[in-house]
Amino acid sequence: MTNTNPSNVTPIESKQPAPATAKFTIAANVDGFAVSIEVEGKADNLRAMIDRLKAIGATPPAAQASTTPTEATKKTAPICPTHGTPMKASRRSGSYFCPRRTDDDDFCAEKA
Repeated sequence: MTNTNPSNVTPIESKQPAPATAKFTIAANVDGFAVSIEVEGKADNLRAMIDRLKAIGATPPAAQASTTPTEATKKTAPICPTHGTPMKASRRSGSYFCPRRTDDDDFCAEKA
């Protein structure tokens, strides 16, 4: 039996961490087709891929509709049957509540 590592020392290369790289996913439209491209490396690799995609005529996907309420959606809020005023949108559940107080100084219990 031959010992190739007589000093019983493990080479340091096997214990060093791998170089840090990031993984990016780019969504684009190429000739009307939606594609997803993965790029691994640093930010300059991402920038280079975006530049290449622009060079072949790729375009970003259509912008998504904003999830913040606009003036139009505020005008369509339900009306509180007790107070006759527009209700406010709840941030968490997507429902509506009346922000007014009752004569007993409690919050209005009306929800939509």
